[in-house]
Amino acid sequence: MVLLRVALGQMSSLPANPDANLKIIEGMCERAQEDNVDLIIFPELSVTGYLMHDEVFNLAEKIPEGNLTQKLRKIANRTNVSILAGLPEKERPGVLYNSAVFVQPNSETYTTRKILLPNHSVFNEKRYFKPAEEIKTTPSPWGGLGVQICYDLFSPEISRFHALNGSPLLICLSASPGVRQQLFESFIKARAAENASFLIYVNQAGVQDDLIFWGGSEVCDPSGKQLLKLKYDEPDYGVVEIDLSQVDRTRTFIPTIRDAPGWIYTDLKEAQARR
Repeated sequence: MVLLRVALGQMSSLPANPDANLKIIEGMCERAQEDNVDLIIFPELSVTGYLMHDEVFNLAEKIPEGNLTQKLRKIANRTNVSILAGLPEKERPGVLYNSAVFVQPNSETYTTRKILLPNHSVFNEKRYFKPAEEIKTTPSPWGGLGVQICYDLFSPEISRFHALNGSPLLICLSASPGVRQQLFESFIKARAAENASFLIYVNQAGVQDDLIFWGGSEVCDPSGKQLLKLKYDEPDYGVVEIDLSQVDRTRTFIPTIRDAPGWIYTDLKEAQARR
């Protein structure tokens, strides 16, 4: 049995106000410390707010040496809780990524960059960010973390990569407005069950400019069963204890990873090239 206590920090981040957002994050981390939590997860761009507009060019920073990342590290060290949160990353002037940073107490810091950038409907991410050009599973004391950011969950191949790469835990940081709620709630359960993996989804909540984020963060087990559901439309906090050894047991009876045909990925690449 491999037990992991995870807290979901469903925030209503203030746009372009990292100081205020870090205070919220710190308060939730202190609460997580009291709850003996190992890992707390916050939404997409939780440190800066999602709708920064052109202010993103001033707020983006290099990771791990950036000021915001270092403040997260201090919080992690003080509370002894690992933190996964979203913020804009600057690789070099004018080249930014929508990223998630994994900060561990007195240990390594890892970064995941968003692969799929929505540029339709109410979204305009390609104006500001560059899409990631690689996919990697994040090392952790509990095994690989299959970290994804919002729209990435729409691509089943991304979750499948992490599962095939040995990750027992898929995590999605999100800033989804209500227009996408039905799709996300379908994908959360599907990605968990089709990969026989735990899936943790943490969404923004509340209003930023003219967008209303629906919250509804949740955790599903490897069979797709919901273990935890947070409130809709408002900030919330919840803790779940998961047994990561359940993944191996579930994959005995739902052997989707074992049965995944390797040749199909070559064909998929060729079909993508013909698009």
